[in-house]
Amino acid sequence: MKRLPELLRYAIFFILLFGLFLSGCAPVNTASTTATQPRVDNVSLQLQWVTQAQFAGYYVALEKGWYKDEGINLTIIPGAPDVVAIDLVVSGHRDFATALLADLTLAVQSKKPIISLAQIQQKNGLLLVSKKDSGIATPVDFAGKRVGVWMGGWEAQFWALMAQSGLNRNDFTLVAQGFSMDPFVKGELDVSSAMVYNEYQTLLEQGIPSADVNVFDYAEYGLGFPGDTLFTTQQMVEKNPDLCARFVKASLKGWQYAINHPEEAVEIVLKYDGTGYQKRPHQLAMMKEIAGLVRIGDQPIGKTDEAAVQRTIDTLYKYGVLSATLNAKEVFTNQFWVAVTP
Repeated sequence: MKRLPELLRYAIFFILLFGLFLSGCAPVNTASTTATQPRVDNVSLQLQWVTQAQFAGYYVALEKGWYKDEGINLTIIPGAPDVVAIDLVVSGHRDFATALLADLTLAVQSKKPIISLAQIQQKNGLLLVSKKDSGIATPVDFAGKRVGVWMGGWEAQFWALMAQSGLNRNDFTLVAQGFSMDPFVKGELDVSSAMVYNEYQTLLEQGIPSADVNVFDYAEYGLGFPGDTLFTTQQMVEKNPDLCARFVKASLKGWQYAINHPEEAVEIVLKYDGTGYQKRPHQLAMMKEIAGLVRIGDQPIGKTDEAAVQRTIDTLYKYGVLSATLNAKEVFTNQFWVAVTP
């Protein structure tokens, strides 16, 4: 066989070499590799109050990496007296949030497209307090007094109690209450709102004997409704049910752990408290009270009791807080609790 001319052989060599170079530099088809990458959703959770043991389950799940395990990159945003978590979710600024069931019900009746995904507190710890030497012994005695209430998502039970007592808005001075109990201690408020796990504990820690305080427990007036619920928009439920299920799963895992390991849960909460305001003894006392609100008898953590929701609706309607009645299924769904519970 005759040998190719030397120039031709060199030309073929360089053509082959150039072809190999082009194939090595060709763009890689990333479609298949991208498809195998785990999905990660950036998600926000708005709390209705500041970082404290009231929300221990969420912080525990965040710290333990249980949201990440579910493909969720979570940012928890503390609340404040002037933060309305419901409105932030409705406006699309937050994905999930917490609120008292009674106030969520009021928002649903007002045509705000939100729904409860998990009932975290089967009872709530909302109280009203007065000093015994004030002469305010019953809600009827609020007439002519200065009454502190947290505004923007804490009022439904209060207005039901006022209607039950025959009082209207003009019978007393309503004061938008803040974080501190100092106005009450100093006599600037005659009646103050308090959570059994927080502000009431603060009064005791400040040396005020329980014997010197009148406590108005809403439950004693037939207004003891379920407490904090985890909620989102109807749109989120319809368009991204998988994310809702994953979020509920991680959250409930966090709450179960927090109740079983209260001291560790408190340490985690303190770690995430950016203010440095929260103190361990107070948070431990709070965690104990919170556990008693979350775990009630045999009721599973996070499962919503339809009868309790309907009773809340009917009671609020009875006292004119709701202008129209609702079906409980308009307020909550257990579909995600069912989906993630073994």
